[in-house]
Amino acid sequence: MANEQWDMVSFEHGNIAVVARGERLIRVCFENSTDEIYSSIKSFYPEAEQASQPLTDEGLKQLTEYFFAERRNFNLPLDNGSLTPFACKVQQALLKVPYGSVISYGELATVAGSPRAARAVGGVMSSNPFPLIVPCHRVVNADGYIGQYSAARGTSTKAWLIDFERRLANA
Repeated sequence: MANEQWDMVSFEHGNIAVVARGERLIRVCFENSTDEIYSSIKSFYPEAEQASQPLTDEGLKQLTEYFFAERRNFNLPLDNGSLTPFACKVQQALLKVPYGSVISYGELATVAGSPRAARAVGGVMSSNPFPLIVPCHRVVNADGYIGQYSAARGTSTKAWLIDFERRLANA
């Protein structure tokens, strides 16, 4: 049996897979198609098996609740072992950005304790292994432009996520 198990669900805005190793999630893949999910998972974890298990089930349940406006925060054990200490600081700072809000790359760098590291924060966001759970879609350019997004459908999905959260937060 492989060390990594994964499972997936499809939504209007893309397909999401969660990958677990032991008692922690190691990756969330947010892609356009099931073929892209398979390709992404195999590129990171060639021996991973698609299998339902309690942690993948819980991850998909929480993500489904998010997309059905029943959840604003996630409570899942994440494996940050592959992240640098800087990336961990940035993720911790990002997790404090309220649902329905956005923060600029520069502001996030300051909150993470590295005020001159806006570009480095952008690098951390582009390689975020836990999109949606660690809400990199909430980070925008200093001028308010939404910037890039590497998950399913790119910037159109990022814009939709920001609007989705804002509408619910203000309801």
